[in-house]
Amino acid sequence: MPLSRAFQKLVEGGLLTPLAPRPLPQPVPPRFRMDLHCSYHQGPGHDTDHCTALRHAIQDLIDQGLVNLG
Repeated sequence: MPLSRAFQKLVEGGLLTPLAPRPLPQPVPPRFRMDLHCSYHQGPGHDTDHCTALRHAIQDLIDQGLVNLG
């Protein structure tokens, strides 16, 4: 299941919420992509399906036995 779909399901279930938006980092890192948007971070930089922080947050929920996305 793509991370974007898992995130959507977990938000609907009340298990995750998007992070508060933060200002752009200065200087902007070389791999930062203004053309991509992450729903978890509510901002540009990368897409939701490639968000490392979201992957870890979901894994934490799985490890705690709070969710089974299988």
